[in-house]
Amino acid sequence: MQTRSFVAFAGALWLAGCSGSGASHSAWTDLSPGACQQIVEPGDPNETPHLRCPGTAGYALIVRRTEAGRESVDVVDPKGRVFPLHFQETVTRFMCNVEGRAEWRIAEREPAGLIVRVQAREDVENPDRVTRTLLAVAKITPEGACVTRVLTEGDQPMEEVRREADRARSKPCAPALPPLAMGGE
Repeated sequence: MQTRSFVAFAGALWLAGCSGSGASHSAWTDLSPGACQQIVEPGDPNETPHLRCPGTAGYALIVRRTEAGRESVDVVDPKGRVFPLHFQETVTRFMCNVEGRAEWRIAEREPAGLIVRVQAREDVENPDRVTRTLLAVAKITPEGACVTRVLTEGDQPMEEVRREADRARSKPCAPALPPLAMGGE
């Protein structure tokens, strides 16, 4: 009888661990044109193409041009609501593009955070040269999404960046960057 109780207790612990231990894990979204669907928003007079990339748990990402030489990402929730992350206002004022794969941080089967690599081109004399790769960390909640922190790739281990994304839900949205000084772009 004691063995049977132990087996039942061990089984219950295993099931509890499998169904919501609170541990976060990652899923990735390829942001390249070959992995995403090209879309044009209805009513866009310029017919600007964007990329809609499949995400996780019913979410998607839209990679869009926001201004000349700048890209940003919007988070689309399962209900179809679109939450722009405004990289041009929160990550860098310089020309930039998103690169590689976005990393979703999943907690309790739902995206809680997002990490996107942003290649910044801050050399106004040579705007094709990538000067830094930034990591935009965003929170995802039922009410929306926003950038909470911007880190420079390589300044800290990726595991710490992931922990930052795991904690993003409890962080405030990042403030807007100051405008560039005249002649800075």
